[in-house]
Amino acid sequence: MFVLAGVSAVQAEEKAQSGKQVAAELNTRVPVKMDYLIYLPKDYDQKEKWPLVLFLHGAGERGDNLDLVTVHGPPKLVKNGKPFPFIVVSPQCPKGQLWQPVELTALLDEIEKKYHVDKDRIYVTGLSMGGFGTWALAAHTPYRFAALIPICGGGEKFWVKKIKHVPIWVFHGAKDGAVPLERSQSLVDVLKKANADVSFTIYPDAGHDSWTETYDNPKVYEWLLQQKRKPESEVKAAEEKAEAARKAKRAAAQKK
Repeated sequence: MFVLAGVSAVQAEEKAQSGKQVAAELNTRVPVKMDYLIYLPKDYDQKEKWPLVLFLHGAGERGDNLDLVTVHGPPKLVKNGKPFPFIVVSPQCPKGQLWQPVELTALLDEIEKKYHVDKDRIYVTGLSMGGFGTWALAAHTPYRFAALIPICGGGEKFWVKKIKHVPIWVFHGAKDGAVPLERSQSLVDVLKKANADVSFTIYPDAGHDSWTETYDNPKVYEWLLQQKRKPESEVKAAEEKAEAARKAKRAAAQKK
């Protein structure tokens, strides 16, 4: 599998010279190698399209042993015999690395080609490092996902402004000593201020493990499967309308 990086070697006709600045271009392909687990529903062949859940594990499950990925979350439940009415894709991040949106995008592109995926019902969830990865991936491709469930993660505030149209259910433990509650709270606050469709569940007595109770809760999956991706054109039209309204409001205020 390859990803276009959009960058290239120095052009032969304009090589860099000492004391001179010249334009250059890199145009190469960067290979993406990623191990992952995939689960297909029992009656997979009976439907043309299926929802898909991308699960991103935490830092402790990194490496080259896929059994580690089954320690928590949906892959753990699948391993224990729980059936799901959706495809589950659970990649493994190499040791010492973090989730990279470009690589995860390449994985989803490949999965969409190989399997019967409903492109309007692709969901992302992750815990701890995977929670951070969930926020980052959604910001990288803000019109791809139908809903997000980031657990005890965090990210940059400017990220979430890109995904205020995506339904998000955030989870965090109030006594989390590894990733402070504030990391989720600050993003939720930005989303609420933007009138986004966001819910925030805080477990008052939970530490870092706020994922076991979340993934064991059937209502989480019920909520998830109710969500459907909004068309990009519709989202952008609404954003333009809202911006026009804000400009008109400012202009009216200046005339007073």
